[in-house]
Amino acid sequence: MFSANFGVILEIEREEMERKSLGNTYLFHALNIAENKEKYDTEVKKILSDKGILSWILKYTVEEFKETELSRIKDCIEGEPEIMAVSIYPGEKISGSPAITGLKNEDAVPNEGKIVYDIRFYALTPNEKRIKLIINIEAQKNYYPGYDLVTRAIFYCARMLSAQLDTEFTAEHYDQIKKVYSIWICMDSPSYAENTITEYKIEQNNLYGEFGKQSRYDLLSAVMIYLSKTDSSGGSLLHQLLSVLLTSQISVKEKVEILSNKYGLEMTEKIEEGVKKMCNLSDLIEEQAIEQGLKKGLQQGLQQGLQQGLQQGLQQGLQQGLQQGLERGIQAMILDNLEEGFPAEKIIKKLQKCFAIEEEMAWKYFNYFSDQK
Repeated sequence: MFSANFGVILEIEREEMERKSLGNTYLFHALNIAENKEKYDTEVKKILSDKGILSWILKYTVEEFKETELSRIKDCIEGEPEIMAVSIYPGEKISGSPAITGLKNEDAVPNEGKIVYDIRFYALTPNEKRIKLIINIEAQKNYYPGYDLVTRAIFYCARMLSAQLDTEFTAEHYDQIKKVYSIWICMDSPSYAENTITEYKIEQNNLYGEFGKQSRYDLLSAVMIYLSKTDSSGGSLLHQLLSVLLTSQISVKEKVEILSNKYGLEMTEKIEEGVKKMCNLSDLIEEQAIEQGLKKGLQQGLQQGLQQGLQQGLQQGLQQGLQQGLERGIQAMILDNLEEGFPAEKIIKKLQKCFAIEEEMAWKYFNYFSDQK
C-alpha cells in the first residue's frame, strides 16, 4: 500500500516539474485565448468594413441615407474604409497629398493622448449638394466596460471634429467643417437595451424668444445599436443581419446563404473569408477556454486533495481531489461560457459531452454555479 501511494506522489511531483519547465502553462493558455480573441475582433472589423454591410448600417442609423436605396448608398461611400489604420496628428499634412485629402484611423492630439478608430471613412450625401460626412463604426462586445459607452461615443465625435482643423477646414472657414457620426454596435447588451437603436445629437433649444435664423449646429451624432444575445430574429432588419453575421451559433454555409438570399448581400471574398475565419476562431476560443478550465479545475482540485490526503489518508484525499477537480472544471466551463454569452441549453449539452453526465445533473451544476456568478 505504501509503495503504491509513494508512486502516486512521485508521479504528481513529476507532472508538477514538467508544468514548471514549460513555464506557466495556464498563463500560456490564457495568452493563447487572448490572442485568438484579438484575431476574432480584427475579423469582425474587416467584415463590417465591407461596403455592402456598411450600406445597411448607414440606412438605419444616418439621417441623410434613411430614404436612399442600399445600392445607391454603397456608391456614396468614398474609397476603401480604413481599419485600425496609420497615425496622423490633427493638422498634419500627408506627404505628397493636398491637406483636404486623407483620412486615418488614429487621432493623436498633443496633451490629450491618441485614440484608434475601428473603422472610419467618408460618405457623400445622395442629394444634389453631395455633402461629405465622416463616419466611424465601432464594434463593442462589453456593454459596460466600467463607464457609460455613450460618453465615449460623444468623445469620439468631438475628436473627429477637432481633428479636421487644417485638414478639412481652417480657422478662417469653420463653415467647411464636416458632420461626423460615431456608430457603435454593442453585442453584449442587457435585456432593457436589446434590439434598439438610439441617437444622441445636438439640438437647438430657444431659452427665450424665437431665433429666426437657421444655424449649422447639426455637426455630430452618436448612434448606439444594441443587439440581442438570445433573439436573433427580433428588432429591425439591421439587428437581424448583424446578429446572423456575428453569432457563433450558425455554420459558415448557413450564414452565407442567409446573408445572400435574405439580405441580398454580394458574397465578396472579404465577407466569405471573414465569416469562415470568425467561425473557426470562435470554435478555437471555446475549445481553449474549455481546456483551460478543465486543467485549472483539476490542478486546483488535486492540490487540495493532496493536502487533505496528507492528513486523512492519501487515497481518500486523491478521490476528493479528483471530484473537486471535476467540479471546478465544470464551474470554469459554465462561467466562461456564460461570459461569452452562450445560451444555457448549449452549455448543458457541452457539460454532458465533456463530463459524461446526465442532463439532470448538468442542470443542477448549471443552476448552482450560475447563481454564484
